[in-house]
Amino acid sequence: MITAFLLNLFLFSNGDESEPSSTIAEGGTPVILVHLDGRRFAGFLSDLEEDPLSVLLLDSTTTTVPKRMVDTLRVLQGAMPEPKPCVVLLKDGSQRRGLLLEDGFEGVRLQVGPRTERIGLNDVAGVRWRPTVAQEIEARRAAIRSSDPAEMARFIRWLIMEGHLEAAEAELAKYTKDFPEAGATASQLRELLAARPQLEPQAPKRSSKQRRTALPNGALTPIEVNRIRIWEYDFENPSPVRIPGELRRTFHARHLGKEGFPDLKTLRRLQDHEFLRLLCEMKDRDLYDEVQITVDPPALDRFRRTIHDRWLLPQCGSCHSRESSPGGFGLETKEANKPEVRMLNLLLLEQATTSDGTPLLNWRIPSESRLLDLGKDPRAAKHPHPQVEGYTPIFHRGREAWVTNVIEWLKMMYRPRPDLGSELNIQWPRNPPKSEQSEGDKSAASPS
Repeated sequence: MITAFLLNLFLFSNGDESEPSSTIAEGGTPVILVHLDGRRFAGFLSDLEEDPLSVLLLDSTTTTVPKRMVDTLRVLQGAMPEPKPCVVLLKDGSQRRGLLLEDGFEGVRLQVGPRTERIGLNDVAGVRWRPTVAQEIEARRAAIRSSDPAEMARFIRWLIMEGHLEAAEAELAKYTKDFPEAGATASQLRELLAARPQLEPQAPKRSSKQRRTALPNGALTPIEVNRIRIWEYDFENPSPVRIPGELRRTFHARHLGKEGFPDLKTLRRLQDHEFLRLLCEMKDRDLYDEVQITVDPPALDRFRRTIHDRWLLPQCGSCHSRESSPGGFGLETKEANKPEVRMLNLLLLEQATTSDGTPLLNWRIPSESRLLDLGKDPRAAKHPHPQVEGYTPIFHRGREAWVTNVIEWLKMMYRPRPDLGSELNIQWPRNPPKSEQSEGDKSAASPS
């Protein structure tokens, strides 16, 4: 949108700043100003100190408002160079925690766990920064007496319960050395630390050549399908989800005593999709498998209806099967109506590249995806499909809507795009499920 473009243009003029700047050198400060009579003005404020305030509106007109007539004035943060921890205050009194991606004239874009959430401008009362993990740890450490074993023990317990396990381990080693007489307390802390799952293991060093997770033959497991549905869950348009009562109790016990965390009674009253939102906010990924999502979220449903079942499988799959894989790309074609097979084809499509190494899907600029070019008439394509016997264009005249479906589907999917193959913790090769496959099927080579 033009308003978002203008806002980002002004804000990125100070892109070298480590903190979002509230004062813009030339265009002014982007604000939402509410008059005492209820009128709302969105635009750029030239000077926060002048009276009356002069606001350049988005339609390029200017209005002035005396300071005494201002009800509220909210300075917008614009697009974040990097996601930043924040709390979004809503007008109904509730809050949303997550990483701020954008705060603009069209609303707030927030990363909540594995999903991006959009909050309309009319629903936002304000945005408050949260300290980073390092800042919060330092603030708590500075507020206690390092010579007091009881205070240090409480600090270490807080580190463990918040999931800062590396810091907790270092502090516990120091605690054991500094307070040898507190052996019993140190032993309790070690037991508590050992009981916490390692939720955020240190990422391995990346090699210069990106390695893709090997994907299985045949199908994914139901658990892997469920994990994809969690990654693609749309909190703005929630699909059915089931949360077992035991999961609510486990989740509550894990975070018991944390500041601002709801009590068990409140957790039980939360709607299932709201509970999932909180689970994602707390990043308890080891509990995701307890969530049951039996219906595809909107993005995955659109992939099934308008892409996979309509043309990807019947037309592309007629040549590009896993058995033959011409050009290095193949789809699973047997029992492809099953979610386990369809989701595997989604991952295969995500990993697919052309002969020059370009991915078929362009998540940054969906309209420039090679997949679209390869489906066009070769005479109209910048990167045409190789001339092979039996090839017929998919996106010919009259099928413009098919191209639009691909672009809109890519925009609906979660971004920035994770490597779902590794995020799903797929282990391959693995023992295949018992089936009536022929020996020829069983001997098919695993993908590289």
